[in-house]
Amino acid sequence: MSTSHAAGPDLTELDAAAEKARGRAFAIRHAGDRCIAKRAAPGRGRLRAFGGAVLGRLMLGYWPAQKPLRLGQQAQLEYEAQRLAELREAGEPVPRVLGVKPGYLLMEDGGVPLWQHLRHKPFDELLPWLTYVAQDLGRFHEEHHWHGGAQLRNHLIGDDGQTLLRIDFEEPLDHVLPLGVRQAIDLYLLIYSATAFKGLEPGETEQLCKAMVHAYLHRHQPGREMRRSLARGHAVLSRLEAVMGGLLRRASKDARRLLITKAVVSEAINS
Repeated sequence: MSTSHAAGPDLTELDAAAEKARGRAFAIRHAGDRCIAKRAAPGRGRLRAFGGAVLGRLMLGYWPAQKPLRLGQQAQLEYEAQRLAELREAGEPVPRVLGVKPGYLLMEDGGVPLWQHLRHKPFDELLPWLTYVAQDLGRFHEEHHWHGGAQLRNHLIGDDGQTLLRIDFEEPLDHVLPLGVRQAIDLYLLIYSATAFKGLEPGETEQLCKAMVHAYLHRHQPGREMRRSLARGHAVLSRLEAVMGGLLRRASKDARRLLITKAVVSEAINS
């Protein structure tokens, strides 16, 4: 998709709104209509891209090219706009692209952020929502799609209160990894993001995540490549856990969350 000076807020309006915004994506009104603008950002530096490649080799068994991992600025906006357009054409519920302007991607307002809707819910209300999201990721993968940013925070609830929309398609993993590997990353990201809920009783996080994996598998059975990637990641984390023992669990909350994810996703390897 080439850069378009589509109708909508002009650059002066966008720059003014961006200065007041807390994040890269922000709402802006133009002619009475609300839309979402996403600001361009620098790509990964060489060191960070190299680290991502090393992690890919270690966890997934692939040594991805580093140049695509450094995609940023206008090229990244163009890439995301193209992915959104292709998914929408395929019938997937994603925000409609309104245009790409210098430094900004403009999209329709797709709804309420799912994470904002869920973060204070108790277990009994989280369970149906999270299994719904996981089952829909399985459906999405069954259609030979992949997300690249499958965390809960990258989902919206449509105006009808039920339709799930995916956002944030800026990672060009299709340039560096096979489809099954990309889908393995999606599943890990989704389950890992679900371990962040606070205020749950002991064991409820694991129960939620297991239910999500079962819901995912109900719609999609991982192929050989996806299983192989999940198995390699599981083996690496298991060795790390065996060497470091309880120290790893005490090291940080993120490490504990990662080990929960590892244990739960293993069910997808053996399904």
